[in-house]
Amino acid sequence: MHYSIALSERQHKILCRHLIRTDGQEDLCFALYRPSVGKSRYSGIIKEVILPLPGERQVHRNVSFNSEYIDRVMDLALEKECGICFLHSHPTNGWQHMSTDDVIAETELAPRVKSFTKLPLLGMTVAQDEVWSGRFWIKTSPSKYERFWCESTRITGKGITIHYDDRQIMPPVLQEQFTRTISAWGPVKQQSIARMHIGIVGLGSVGSVLAEALLKTGIQKITLIDFDTVELKNLDRLQGIGKLSIGRLKVAVVKQRLLTQRLSKNIAINSVPHSIVEENGFRAALDCDLLFSCVDRPWPRFVLDALSQANCIPVIDGGIETSIKPNQSNIDQARWKAHTCGPERACMCCIGQYEVADVSLEQMGLLEDPTYIANLPKDHFIHRGENVFAFSVGVAGMELQQFLSLVLKPRRQFYGPKEFDFNSGMIDDNFEFTCKEGCDIEAMLAEGEKINHAFITQHPIAEQRRRAAIGLVWAFFKNLVNF
Repeated sequence: MHYSIALSERQHKILCRHLIRTDGQEDLCFALYRPSVGKSRYSGIIKEVILPLPGERQVHRNVSFNSEYIDRVMDLALEKECGICFLHSHPTNGWQHMSTDDVIAETELAPRVKSFTKLPLLGMTVAQDEVWSGRFWIKTSPSKYERFWCESTRITGKGITIHYDDRQIMPPVLQEQFTRTISAWGPVKQQSIARMHIGIVGLGSVGSVLAEALLKTGIQKITLIDFDTVELKNLDRLQGIGKLSIGRLKVAVVKQRLLTQRLSKNIAINSVPHSIVEENGFRAALDCDLLFSCVDRPWPRFVLDALSQANCIPVIDGGIETSIKPNQSNIDQARWKAHTCGPERACMCCIGQYEVADVSLEQMGLLEDPTYIANLPKDHFIHRGENVFAFSVGVAGMELQQFLSLVLKPRRQFYGPKEFDFNSGMIDDNFEFTCKEGCDIEAMLAEGEKINHAFITQHPIAEQRRRAAIGLVWAFFKNLVNF
């Protein structure tokens, strides 16, 4: 199991203001966290910062806290069913190791925290330059607690910043094939981008383009999540996929195509033939630092919306809307949009990317029922077939711009939602950056495992497509044997 930490930019600023002192001394505080359990990564999502009250800690050369402070934190953790995070600062820069005093303090605290909360103690250290390091103290035997270092700490909001433990996720060697890319933003940013674990949910006309674009941007770890198979009617919309792939799982075909390019020997492509609403798909998404939403249905969008807030994982989403003239002589209008949702940003529901009523219809299977579909209004999204490859390339480009804005933060400017009008050639950015007051999705911020299970269920169509793909593979090998 790998370990990581996530927190919002707002929490990061609160913590740094308290912990990083102008007099150069160390300081401390506590926070509550929710666990987030992926397929191979266990994360602590910082839920609430609990700053010390006057007299609850003593600042001297090595800062210490008193029993009243930890007792107050314990009571809040029990009340809110959270884990406990112990944070302190070091007056040096960069990713921090632990002093002997640090180790003693956390090893003494770990058993008490575990017995009260049933969750491991999370320790975090912030350096003078606001770089975080962290570790979980896991009970490995009746009286033994071992330290497991977190491989990364993710700070999300208007931008995304990730601090890495170089021993676990080593900075990649910058290769000649990425010379032009590196020349655009420099080696430091490129090494940070390359180490991100990116997930793509949906491998259709937009997702298949993004997969290759991310590979050529230098991303070394990509997870592909899609239960669907390649069909003849898909071939005019899928990047680099032809007739020989019909009937195969899209994730398998795209993975094979990416690996055959051999851009780097360290490329790791994880293919997950499941829906994001299924256990395997959802848990695989939780292993990622950032997700691209390339789905066109309300149910998976709703799940990604909730997942993003609850687990502090930014999700970049896009969509296309077109219509043809009544006499079918030409296109009438077309527009496509890209946006980023997550902590301190507007969710997909608030900017109108799906309707809650349509989520229920899809969950009940009605959006697969021809009779029910026939009675829906003509302007309902289910009647549209706008994923034209030429337009999908435009959406993919806008989603990549959202991604680069998040990670590069050029001149401290950040993109909100952007919509391109095909007829006029204008880009509209007059959208709200944050959620509407009382938004249910925003209320899920940093809830992690407390609510994750509520979005995981069975998906009959996904199960059917996987069985069909397995049957095709079996028939192929059977024919080979008979031949």
